[in-house]
Amino acid sequence: MRIFLLAALFASAAFAQLPLSGTVPSTRVRTFLYHLDLGASATSYTITASLNTSSGAGLQVRLIDLTSVSGDATPTSAFIDIQTVAGAGTANCALSGTASGVRGFALEVATNSSGTTDFSGNLNNTAGGLSFVKDDQLVVGSTGLRLQVGHMASYTRSVPSGLSAQGLELNFGATAQNVPFRFEAVGSGLSKIDVYDNTGGSATLIGTFTASGGVINDVTVFIRNHSDVATFRVNVTGAPGGGAVTWRLYAPTTVTLGVPGSNDSKVDESDSCTTSGRPGIWAALAPLLLVWVAARRRRRA
Repeated sequence: MRIFLLAALFASAAFAQLPLSGTVPSTRVRTFLYHLDLGASATSYTITASLNTSSGAGLQVRLIDLTSVSGDATPTSAFIDIQTVAGAGTANCALSGTASGVRGFALEVATNSSGTTDFSGNLNNTAGGLSFVKDDQLVVGSTGLRLQVGHMASYTRSVPSGLSAQGLELNFGATAQNVPFRFEAVGSGLSKIDVYDNTGGSATLIGTFTASGGVINDVTVFIRNHSDVATFRVNVTGAPGGGAVTWRLYAPTTVTLGVPGSNDSKVDESDSCTTSGRPGIWAALAPLLLVWVAARRRRRA
């Protein structure tokens, strides 16, 4: 798969178009990270992504304001614009705001159906300097912890009855900072989900989702103050018979996410590739839920 980022990949472009073109199969999700530098004064901006495809597989495109969504606990966030094209056509995403400093935006590109789709178009800004930072890709359908461009983490899998835990590293940098993180989860056959800050060997509970009728569908925001590398742990407790879960965490570009025990949270490589699931699309959870339901029915028969 080839991706052509035309016109100065690593250079900043003020009030410019950054062309983007390539292909993506239905087995992959492409994610592109951009920085928008608005300077020291509050400035109104609009950033748009317009991608065209000639393929019958269509497109699903998500434009994400990482800086804003990380502090937003709204179930359907206004800082994520999702556009779908069923076949050949154009997906147009746009986000606006007023801010200063450097803001991070992620652009996810996937097919809308099976097959391989082409895409071509531009990312545009009305204010500030826009620059491409890095891109990576995820393999659709795998489970466990998945990372995207160092600022989005997700976890999808079936869970047994009882406790299942997953750790996550967060690099805050050398200077301590207060940082918000958006955490969202959906699943069934569950009892609860607890999130702990384990930095320095502690076990500080920072959030809990409690199931209703075995179902969780919730979102919250944690605000943590750290420097250097911190550690979170997400404990998922399955109900009797077990179930399935997907959770996702968003971080602003001032914090880099990584897998515990690896260098992922310490190195921000522009050519990184993550072999993982499809965190950009909640539908990745559906096959796991169907398997769980079928297993429950067989046990009751």
